[in-house]
Amino acid sequence: MNKEKNSGKKNRVLRGSYSMQFRFLTTIIFSMLAVAIFIGGLSIYEVDKYVQDQAEDFVNITCSNEGAKINDSLSNMEKSVKIMESYLMDFFTSEADVEDRALQEQVIQSADSMFVDVVKHTSTKGAVAYYFRLDPAISDSKAGLFYTKLSGNDEFTSLEPTDLAIYEKDDTEHVGWFWEPYDAGEPIWMKPYYNQNNEFLMISYVIPMYYGEKFIGVVGMDFDYKVLTDRVHQIEIYENGFAHLELDGAVIHNANHDGEEESVGDDRDYLRVDKKLVNGMSLVLSASYDDIRQIRYEIGLKIFFVVLLLSTLFTVIAIVIVKRIVVPLKKLTDASVQLSNGDYNVEIPHSKTQEIELL
Repeated sequence: MNKEKNSGKKNRVLRGSYSMQFRFLTTIIFSMLAVAIFIGGLSIYEVDKYVQDQAEDFVNITCSNEGAKINDSLSNMEKSVKIMESYLMDFFTSEADVEDRALQEQVIQSADSMFVDVVKHTSTKGAVAYYFRLDPAISDSKAGLFYTKLSGNDEFTSLEPTDLAIYEKDDTEHVGWFWEPYDAGEPIWMKPYYNQNNEFLMISYVIPMYYGEKFIGVVGMDFDYKVLTDRVHQIEIYENGFAHLELDGAVIHNANHDGEEESVGDDRDYLRVDKKLVNGMSLVLSASYDDIRQIRYEIGLKIFFVVLLLSTLFTVIAIVIVKRIVVPLKKLTDASVQLSNGDYNVEIPHSKTQEIELL
């Protein structure tokens, strides 16, 4: 009877020791899981905000940098035309000079060599033509000079100036470069148009020249529109983003970095940033929110696996530590049961834990 009681007591004690181990492990594991979930959730939330902010910064900086490069090219062309205009105006000292045919001829001859030097030193890649034309009302309808790049040739070639008299003023493809600045009465960037004279799709910067109220003519340069659109094609905004050009709020060119046409889409689908160009256009960059979400998802997934790995590692460590505490207690319990049964032949192992060794 006493033996059975002692055996029952031992089992109850052992159950108590296992229960303590269970409680230790449960408490530690749940504590670690709570900390892991909190830290993981907070990390994912902060990373989500960080990725969103970084995406906005990236698109803003890219748009600013790419827009600045385009503006540099266009500004260089403006500078070239203004230098030409300043050079030409120095020849005229009175309104009478404007209609002096001999002086006009001298101006054209002098401008011919000077313009070549200006274009060589201050122009930029993309310029395909430069010209100076006199108003047909004060001179011959072909008076002036015209240099252009021919297809497949990077050098400027002198061609016979377009006869302004044989085209209607609203014929943009032939003489729009002359009459649009005349109508504007100030330097202008023309909208993209196909020029039949040198067979380029282009944009032009043209300055109408006046001495007082007297209209002299125009001086300008043409910029290959394809060079501009090719530069837009090369802009990469993540995987599905794209860049396009707008003018007066309307899309005039729209393609991704592979040159394929893209749908502008809904504002809810894209993060959009724009930069005004010196020619009146706007460079607009569109970053797909799907790409941004994908970045957030990939980082969040990495955080999840790191937290899971650390939680598993700490759980294993916790089990080892708990066992180092509980196992000696279990041996002490077994020894105490043996002693209570009158068995004094008990060997109690030493423990490195100070409290257990004292017990």
